[in-house]
Amino acid sequence: MTKEYMESLEAIVDQLTLAAVLEMLERISHKKAENLRNHWKDEASAKLWDKAARQIEQINIVSAR
Repeated sequence: MTKEYMESLEAIVDQLTLAAVLEMLERISHKKAENLRNHWKDEASAKLWDKAARQIEQINIVSAR
């Protein structure tokens, strides 16, 4: 990971809030899982993306308190 990427991500978090970024990552993860299932018939990878989405959701619930 480069310094530029870290700075870009930090700026996004500063602008939107950590909770908003986590929510977007959760949605992206679910969409990736759906795409893998529907277009690539890759259930194993889809399950990993779904798992990531659930874990992000749990983090976001804790950070929103």
